[in-house]
Amino acid sequence: MNTENSTAFRVFSLTPEHIPFLEAFEEAADLPFWGADSYRRFLEEFSEYFGFCLVPETGEKRLTGFSLARAVFEDLELLKIGILPELRRIRLGTRLLEETFTEGKRRGSTHCFLEVRKSNRKAIRFYFSHGFRVSDARLNYYTNPVEDAWVMERRIIQQTTSENPKIKACDTKAEFNVR
Repeated sequence: MNTENSTAFRVFSLTPEHIPFLEAFEEAADLPFWGADSYRRFLEEFSEYFGFCLVPETGEKRLTGFSLARAVFEDLELLKIGILPELRRIRLGTRLLEETFTEGKRRGSTHCFLEVRKSNRKAIRFYFSHGFRVSDARLNYYTNPVEDAWVMERRIIQQTTSENPKIKACDTKAEFNVR
C-alpha cells in the first residue's frame, strides 16, 4: 500500500507549459495521448477548456496527475483524469476531481458528465464512489481496441428546477457488474 500523503502534492492550473510532460505522463498512467497540438489548442484557443495538474511539494518537476475538462453552459464534461499508478489510492484523484468541480461551478455548470470504457472497472468504481451514475451508453465509442462507453453523470450543485428527465440513472453497481 502506498504511504504517500495527498497533501504532499500541489494542484496547479494546467497550462501550455505542462504539455511537454503530458505524453510521458499519459503513457505511464495508461491514458491515450491526444497530441501536443491538440492540448495547446484546447488550452490557448478555447476558453471553455481547463485543467489541473498535480506536482510534488518537493519542487521536483514531475507531473503526477492531471485533469482536463470543458464547461459549456450548465454542462461540465470531464475529458480526462489520471494519476500515476504508484500514487493511486491516496485521494489524489479526488483532489483533482474536486478542483474540476469547483472550477466548473465557478463557470456556471450544474452537472458533470463523462465517458468511460465499459471494461475500466477501477475508473467506474472511482466515479460511483464520487456520486456518478450511469445514464447512457455509446456504442463503439473507443478505438484501439473498439469498445463501448458508459456515459456517467452527477449533479455538482443543487438544481433549482425539476430533475433532468434525460437522466435514466441507475443506482446499483450490480446492474453494471462493477464489484
